[in-house]
Amino acid sequence: MTLKTKYRFLLFSAIISVPIVLLGISVLMSILYEFAFKAKNQDTPFHESFAYPIMLVVFFLSLCVLAFLFSKSINSLLTKINMLHQVIRDLASDERTPHTLEVNSEDEIGQLIQSVNILIERTTYRELELEQQQRLQKELLQKLRHDINTPLTAIRLQLFYVEDSLKDQPDLVESLNEQIHYIANLTNELSFPSIDTVESSYIIKEEVSLPKLLETMIDKWRYLFTIHSIELSFQLNVSELLWMSNELWLQRLFDNVFQNTLKHSKATKLMVIIDNGMIKMIDNGIGFEKNHKHCGLGLQIIEDIAMVLQLHYTLESSKAGTSFCFTSKIE
Repeated sequence: MTLKTKYRFLLFSAIISVPIVLLGISVLMSILYEFAFKAKNQDTPFHESFAYPIMLVVFFLSLCVLAFLFSKSINSLLTKINMLHQVIRDLASDERTPHTLEVNSEDEIGQLIQSVNILIERTTYRELELEQQQRLQKELLQKLRHDINTPLTAIRLQLFYVEDSLKDQPDLVESLNEQIHYIANLTNELSFPSIDTVESSYIIKEEVSLPKLLETMIDKWRYLFTIHSIELSFQLNVSELLWMSNELWLQRLFDNVFQNTLKHSKATKLMVIIDNGMIKMIDNGIGFEKNHKHCGLGLQIIEDIAMVLQLHYTLESSKAGTSFCFTSKIE
């Protein structure tokens, strides 16, 4: 029976039952009074006797009983609605997946419960599938870390054997060792928590000297910039600038800026400026439209890392060039 039919029947029953019950009580009380109490009450008419107010009280009580019986059906419907409300809220939360519900009727509420059960089962399946994918990703990541570290170890050994022949180029040997160390550290950063989101990554912070870090990075990038005819300059307007941050993640951040300038800006000059607690990286390239939605991975990585390291990051771009500006939020 559908809800529409059920409540039509309920309404019809209420309309019919009320006058029938009142009429039945009235007739019953009149007959009872006539045969049992009228002679003892000196033939007082029913409507003037004590039985009449008693009949009114019985009328009221019978109406209360009818209202209670009809309200039971409404309460049953509201209970089911509240149950579905709570189940859907539990399903929308991240705390737990609710169990499927028992279907006790074939009306619209029963069909709605069946639909919610399908949603619960589908959500449970998706969560299990996602958990399996994350487990496979972690296994793949572990293998990838091993595969990357293996050739790095071999390169270190080969560099050790050829170091004697490169004695006249100590800076080259030192640079190669630094790059191998940098790649190894990046590989170690690919830990299990970091594969989910950048926001969930745990960063160990320490005091980092920005002039020293940027000077080292500029020396690293200078050769590639020279090949592409891009002038790379470093302007230091303060004696020292220390941030509580992570040196490896800062390198990733600035590497993406250097790479963006090298590959996409078509610039002829990049200036790195440290001034008043702020780091500016300004090029004179073609820029891009500020209202244009960029999907470049490099810009997204810059934004994500700046957020994780609690850096205030601004990006300005026009036809005259692009400016990256970073300021630490941690005092």
